[in-house]
Amino acid sequence: MSKLKISGTIRFIEETDAERNENLSRKLVLSLEPDNFLGMTTKTGADCSEIHLESEKVGSILATADDLLMNADGAVRVKKSSEK
Repeated sequence: MSKLKISGTIRFIEETDAERNENLSRKLVLSLEPDNFLGMTTKTGADCSEIHLESEKVGSILATADDLLMNADGAVRVKKSSEK
């Protein structure tokens, strides 16, 4: 019997020209990449980058997504405060 796989993708989209010029989503996703675990992949592209999660447990997906979004929020706050 095969096990059920649950997956989800977090996509960071560059919405402004300034974000595109800085490749902001790429930098953000690559800064989070060291946190990747088995079943987690990072993909960068034009105007957006994403992290794909896959697990057999929905709790693992939710906890990991929560951690990633908290870390992304922290990275954005640090970037904004460094620009002041």
